[in-house]
Amino acid sequence: MAKINKKNLLGSCLLFLATVLWGTSFIILKQAMEEVPAFYIIAIRFLVAGVVLALVFVKKLVKINKGIFLRGIILGLILSMAYLIQTEGLKYTTPSRNAFLTSSYCVMTPFIVWLLFKNKPKSYHIISAVTCIVGIGLIALSGGKNETGVNVWLGDGLTLVSAVFYGLQIIYIEKFQQRGDDSMVLLVIELLTVGVVVAIATLIFELPKYGIGAYALNLDQLLEIGYLTLFCTIIAQFALIVGQKFTTVNQAAIILSLEAVFGTLFSVILGDEKLSAILIVGFVLVFIAMILSETKFDVFTLLKRKLKKSEKQINDDKNESKEN
Repeated sequence: MAKINKKNLLGSCLLFLATVLWGTSFIILKQAMEEVPAFYIIAIRFLVAGVVLALVFVKKLVKINKGIFLRGIILGLILSMAYLIQTEGLKYTTPSRNAFLTSSYCVMTPFIVWLLFKNKPKSYHIISAVTCIVGIGLIALSGGKNETGVNVWLGDGLTLVSAVFYGLQIIYIEKFQQRGDDSMVLLVIELLTVGVVVAIATLIFELPKYGIGAYALNLDQLLEIGYLTLFCTIIAQFALIVGQKFTTVNQAAIILSLEAVFGTLFSVILGDEKLSAILIVGFVLVFIAMILSETKFDVFTLLKRKLKKSEKQINDDKNESKEN
């Protein structure tokens, strides 16, 4: 039993590590984007991470078949859209808002499944969706203009669109894994695909705008991009995959949902971001919605059980009174 507990503790610590690292990525990326083209940063991050993991799992990759290769590319195209839109949104909003609104994908996912595969969402999905919508509404009400004079609602809207693609990624990863596809092989192909797609995007959209000079990186910029690549991509992804093997679904869901909380925390600490009361309430509601959705906490079923238990207790008391 002690051995199992140690493995569970190790898994929880690894998931917590991944969550903290991803939480730091929002503010680090925001800072890097101030001097370096955004898509260029993402391209380097994913190409390097993909190549490193390809070298680690080269024995698996040499046995790859056409089917899993194509499915890895599909995942990569979906994730490319998620990152391109999310990163564009981050230009116009704050890291904390970007973090929380991105995390709303876990609330959206059941409804995307309903739309695509006709699987109706459960009652807890509906409750979490309503809670999330109210939270997003409060976040929107706290919106204004950022330092460039652009309305942050534009950034918030783009971030919500990116959350849809993150939801699609979760759905198709699960579908492909059910086919028996190797998770690490899918991950390597996915990362390399994202790197190639975003590299093409930066050459088309950013190179003509910023010029080749913007692609020369100084030491500070290399350190920022290196951090995002090594810690927020390679180490975080490894910690996620290993950690999920030793934890339950509910444990993983609760720990990973803290990503948005850490995103806000580091944004406030490192980015000198100020939070209003309305914004904090909105964040809290979105976080509660994520917890409800991921842990499958069914309020209606719980209430029914309590009512049945109360009715049973009342009937038992009545029967006991009659006997006396």
